[in-house]
Amino acid sequence: MRYFIITGTSRGIGKSLAKILLNDENNHVICISRSMSTNLYDNAGLKFDNVRNFSFDLNNLFDINSLFQSVFNLVSEDDVDSIYLINNAGVLSPIGPIEETISEDVIRNINVNLIAPILLTSQFIKHTNNWKIDKRVLNISSGSAKYLLPSQSPYSTAKAGLDSFTKSIYLEQKEKPFPVKIISVYPGVIDTKLQTEIRSTSKEKFPYVELFNQLHEKGKLQTPLDTAEKLIQLLMSHDYGKQTIVEELAPM
Repeated sequence: MRYFIITGTSRGIGKSLAKILLNDENNHVICISRSMSTNLYDNAGLKFDNVRNFSFDLNNLFDINSLFQSVFNLVSEDDVDSIYLINNAGVLSPIGPIEETISEDVIRNINVNLIAPILLTSQFIKHTNNWKIDKRVLNISSGSAKYLLPSQSPYSTAKAGLDSFTKSIYLEQKEKPFPVKIISVYPGVIDTKLQTEIRSTSKEKFPYVELFNQLHEKGKLQTPLDTAEKLIQLLMSHDYGKQTIVEELAPM
């Protein structure tokens, strides 16, 4: 059995990832999101035991250890052929000049986009450290980590930090006999709630809002489903982990 732990599965890329993976009865998907992904059970022929939902807000950092204890209570080492963690959950807000932001929004952004993936990866490695199987972590980063725009400083900073964290864990794991392979990927510009949030921002707060409106109007945004398919192709690739930062997904 292959186990996939995915955050942010209630919508967008995370929901599409879970749906695709659940088409294979050999996959067991563990979903972590603030709201339950009930319609995942609608997949044809899906067994109830193949999916589990944990309703959890990743802003609650101090509860992540107990969350992962509950997750791994469902996972028997004898039943696992391979195990994967996909740190997908993310928040964009606050958008605007940093002096106009609310402190609580900045803290939540850094918590969810950076600190939570660090803690989740730490717990993943801790629980699987002695497992002699294929273990992989996929961090969903953003081109905003490298290609900076005004009014997105917390988001860009968190994603840049996630990239640095990925590189550091690669260095820690690479010499181990059964390492956790880890990469950080820029999935592209996708038609998700985050994009809707960008387009609804005023030009005064985000000077580049018209650029994103044009991308949407011209149909230039990727769908969550197409993006999820490419991410799974990357996750399952033979060369996974040789390149720690993947800036562009390969075409299908």
